[in-house]
Amino acid sequence: MTTLALAHPARMVFLQISALWRRIKTFVLVSLVVVLAVCTVAAFAVWGRDAARNRIIAALAHNHDVAVAQNAAPKLLFARAYFLATHGQLDEAQALVSLFDLRGSDKARADLHYDLGNGRLLAAFDKIDMADFDAAGALVGLAQEDYIEAMRLDPDDWDARYNFDVAARLVRQYPSFVNTPDPRRQGPRPIWTELPNTPQGEP
Repeated sequence: MTTLALAHPARMVFLQISALWRRIKTFVLVSLVVVLAVCTVAAFAVWGRDAARNRIIAALAHNHDVAVAQNAAPKLLFARAYFLATHGQLDEAQALVSLFDLRGSDKARADLHYDLGNGRLLAAFDKIDMADFDAAGALVGLAQEDYIEAMRLDPDDWDARYNFDVAARLVRQYPSFVNTPDPRRQGPRPIWTELPNTPQGEP
């Protein structure tokens, strides 16, 4: 009698749970279907968004100029800024680099400043070939700033260190990187004018 007495409440609980499940089974199943449908739609939306971004990045990597919005994803800003920096559009690249600095990782920001510095240094070489030393000097100075920022963000960036040294050598090699009325006609400047103190002693 004791065993039957204990089994009876357990059976009642089981019957109550079964009845409850019958009442909510349809709701649970419908809810599960809805959740799965929402997750599927969201997954396809994310996949479509990423696919569109990857197409833009691939186009930029293959030298096709594709504009991106200022509020675009960081990887799109990076790809567009890199394209501009490597195609001589340095002012436009600087604008995107400034935006990327607010959103990108330190390593990615370092890479982008390094790329922009390279673009400016290459442009400076072109200006030197044209004897436009004012423009060349300004570009070299900006390139140095980019390399300094790259090294600050990534102290192990030895490429930035090397290119910064190249830019510093250019400044020493071309002391005419100053504003003059006609830099093409500027004669060689005496080296002693670059020193902090006036030379002393007999002539």
